[in-house]
Amino acid sequence: MMFWKIIGVLLLGWAGWDLYHGYTYLYSIVYRDQEPTLYWSGVTVWILLGISCFFSWDSKSE
Repeated sequence: MMFWKIIGVLLLGWAGWDLYHGYTYLYSIVYRDQEPTLYWSGVTVWILLGISCFFSWDSKSE
């Protein structure tokens, strides 16, 4: 479905923005320098969610 591919691109764009600027927004702003474990966990989640949007488990073809 095209909708999920668009969502995937947006999530990967969000992760790219986070990597470039050094902070992400989870429940509040998390800075890479101050809380690296939480930051990298959050960015990893955005990347995995973004990638998962490109895989379809639907049996119908587009």
